[in-house]
Amino acid sequence: MTIGVMIIGYGTRNGNLEQILQTQVRRLRCRGWEHVEAAYFRVSEPTIPDALAKLVREGVDEVIALPYYIAEGKLTKIFIPEKLGMAALDCSEVEVGGKKITVRLAPAFGYDKALTSIILDRIADAGGDLESGIIIIGHGTKHESLSNMRIVKLNAERLRRIGYRNVEYSFNEFCDPPIKECLDRLERNGAKKIVAVPLFVAMGLHLGTEITEQLGIPDYSKGGDVTINGRTIPLAYTRPVEDDPRITDLLDKTVRESF
Repeated sequence: MTIGVMIIGYGTRNGNLEQILQTQVRRLRCRGWEHVEAAYFRVSEPTIPDALAKLVREGVDEVIALPYYIAEGKLTKIFIPEKLGMAALDCSEVEVGGKKITVRLAPAFGYDKALTSIILDRIADAGGDLESGIIIIGHGTKHESLSNMRIVKLNAERLRRIGYRNVEYSFNEFCDPPIKECLDRLERNGAKKIVAVPLFVAMGLHLGTEITEQLGIPDYSKGGDVTINGRTIPLAYTRPVEDDPRITDLLDKTVRESF
């Protein structure tokens, strides 16, 4: 049986998602997975059907599809399975180019502790510590599972259990609490430095302009001084998850455990 791997992202016009996925494709190939392709739900190319067809032309019998997403939602539960031609969510027989293959759809990163480990390193790299005010920022969701909200909240709770004393979680849209409300609480709790960590997979307009505006820092910046309740506080704005090697490990492990 010949295995194919597809790493699926949303797509981007203004971000670095394509570079991130290509990095992960190269890494997985160097880990022994010969047939690996990146694919995108929209905007970027190749599309999911095109990447699937390419894998079939290479002779694969089974495809493991890996959503490059923080959390489950309509995209991973409905739209991506539709693009893959799947009749069932987790595993389905699909006909591509006259050949029947098996497609297995893995879950999003979700509750894996690798995300928490990445957050901790982002805090350290930004000069933060256990005394810093920390705000973990998610995209937010309208999906009934509220998966994105739960995962962002969970990671904030993990930091508190480790010993961080001043931790908040917030969202760019759809969910509460809003970013400015959390900044207010961090200031009132005495934060002398704030580290904002976006729990996103890649840079883009959300991180580069929308969230920076709410944080009160320049667009596409690493942070700056912000004034909250009349007090000026240095705020460091970290990179998202991107192509962190721990995500490579997670992808590799998911493929190996899929059969």
